[in-house]
Amino acid sequence: MPISSVSRFRPIAGRTATTVAVLTLSLGLAGCPVEESSDSGDVATQSAGAPPENPGRGPDGRRGPPDGLPPGPPGNGCDSAFCAGSAKAVITPLSTHVEGVEEERIAGTPKQQMFNLGGFGIDLFQNYPDPLGALGNELTEPVGDFTYTNQHGEEEHTWLRAMVFSQSDQQGEARQIAFVIVDAVGAGNVITNDLKTAVSESTGIAPDDILFGSTHSHAGADLQGLWGGVPEDWIRNVLYTAAVDAVSQAQSALCPSQLTVSQGQVPEFNSHRRLKVDPDAEADSHMTLLQAHCLSGPREGQVSGSLLQYSAHPTNIGPGDYREVPELEGRVAHADYILGAVEWLESQPGGGVALYYNGPIADASNRGPGGDNAYERSRNRGSAIAQATLGLKSRALPATMEVRHERALLPVTNPAFIAAGIAGSFNRYYDFLMLPTEEIPFLGPQFDYLPQLTPTAETVVTRVTLGGADSGLEIVTIPGEATNTFGEYIRDLASTDVMLLGLTQQAFGYIIPEEEFNYIDPTGGSGFVLPFTDYEEFLSLGPLTSPLLRLQAYNPLFGIGPSDTENLPPWLSPCLEDPRHPDCVTTDIGQNIDFIQRGYAQQCQESPLPDEFCALLNPDTPLQEPCLENGFPEDFCRVFGEGEG
Repeated sequence: MPISSVSRFRPIAGRTATTVAVLTLSLGLAGCPVEESSDSGDVATQSAGAPPENPGRGPDGRRGPPDGLPPGPPGNGCDSAFCAGSAKAVITPLSTHVEGVEEERIAGTPKQQMFNLGGFGIDLFQNYPDPLGALGNELTEPVGDFTYTNQHGEEEHTWLRAMVFSQSDQQGEARQIAFVIVDAVGAGNVITNDLKTAVSESTGIAPDDILFGSTHSHAGADLQGLWGGVPEDWIRNVLYTAAVDAVSQAQSALCPSQLTVSQGQVPEFNSHRRLKVDPDAEADSHMTLLQAHCLSGPREGQVSGSLLQYSAHPTNIGPGDYREVPELEGRVAHADYILGAVEWLESQPGGGVALYYNGPIADASNRGPGGDNAYERSRNRGSAIAQATLGLKSRALPATMEVRHERALLPVTNPAFIAAGIAGSFNRYYDFLMLPTEEIPFLGPQFDYLPQLTPTAETVVTRVTLGGADSGLEIVTIPGEATNTFGEYIRDLASTDVMLLGLTQQAFGYIIPEEEFNYIDPTGGSGFVLPFTDYEEFLSLGPLTSPLLRLQAYNPLFGIGPSDTENLPPWLSPCLEDPRHPDCVTTDIGQNIDFIQRGYAQQCQESPLPDEFCALLNPDTPLQEPCLENGFPEDFCRVFGEGEG
């Protein structure tokens, strides 16, 4: 069982050196002891037996195989069977990253780049040289310590995890896909594309077939640049290296496998968090566990890998929660509840490496058991989520795999995104032009620091069908944080169980169906005049994202042609059947008017205005019954109150 790339932290003053910096583990290695490297801080490589001179590299010096896709270890049967393998690698920042790395900005000006975590506050100065760039440290607190040590005495690291599926055709040629998930709040398309390119060049897996996603931990690395970003050295020498090593190790661990899937409704661990314009709105409670069980070889009967998907925002660990732990001197990178979930799965009989993907989480908060501090609470909640899989009904899947991709080009209409692009705040993490500007002599290298136009964003969307489209499992990616209603639209396209992988293939903010998109604050908090004032709308490309993803990606993925009536918006097609249908847009209009009226009335009641005037704004007027008598939906008529007309 090989262990590679084990590096020792360089301790900062007053702190003890921590041993594991980048630790790649092949299948089933979790929990094995790790020998410390030398005190010099240099990277040491270790493996069982006599390692090759360049571990993980082919005879031509490249990582992975020199030609084609490897079927796994010789004689493992993967040349004619469905196979699976998994691996993981620690990506905890090193001491140099915690202290900050001096980088260059425009015209060679210096910037002390700190290691920032995502999800709380906002810092749009990461692309500016100091002293202006340093202002960001006052807006979002960067990492100030290495790891949290839990109540069992174990350091809790952040990880990159990978699982590879391999299916050979009758000619023995393999099609491989890789699921790669990182403990980060999200990843911009620059990092996403570069990571996939690095993995592809090293492993032979096509870039589109690398389903790279983020767990969305709000205590994970900021790979979007919205909260200050992270050092380039960490991105290139820790993150990319971990991805290449983990996928390569997963390929080496491939073994013929039987897939099983367990799915059910588990509402205990999330709750709806957006404005309840629709009083019946709920978070997505689907929980899905996909497992591969090795059928032959030294790991026969054990788990080749697990993939767990649920929907709950990982926001247990806030910016100041480290103060609950006397031993911590600052924020630490952490996976939130995800760590507890995957480690519980890995501790079960059969072991194996476990991956966790969030689903449609735009409107899903997390909830569950508590703990002595935010870190213990996170672990307890994750363990409880994973244990809930025991109550799900499991079934075997036939050993077939089909992979389809579609591309979508999405316009950026959010004025906040356009302004941030002009300010250069997305640079180094997002590239909305995707032009070969680096080829322009003299000017090319400076484009990373100049204002950026943000006209469009391009993404690939993937459908992986395991076990057949009629009774197998559909795995579908979502390039951001979608609402439950958007997820339900995708589920309705399929004929069988669906697993939705959010923030995967790209992470372009929130994806909100156009009929739910709030152009103004419907509570009245901003006077109904400022656009995109709700949090999710503020961090979205705009209201065209959802309909264009349906038309360009999801509908074609499931065989809906351009002229098919199924392309009609889901809020319009029911109206053709019956204008009073509860899913018709008239219901949405009624619910929104009702919600906004109540917002007006509440704002009025909290002001010095007379109660008699505020009563005029209250939607509880005596016109509901005549509305119902004329056959309009109840949600629409609720606008006119419950009194008698």
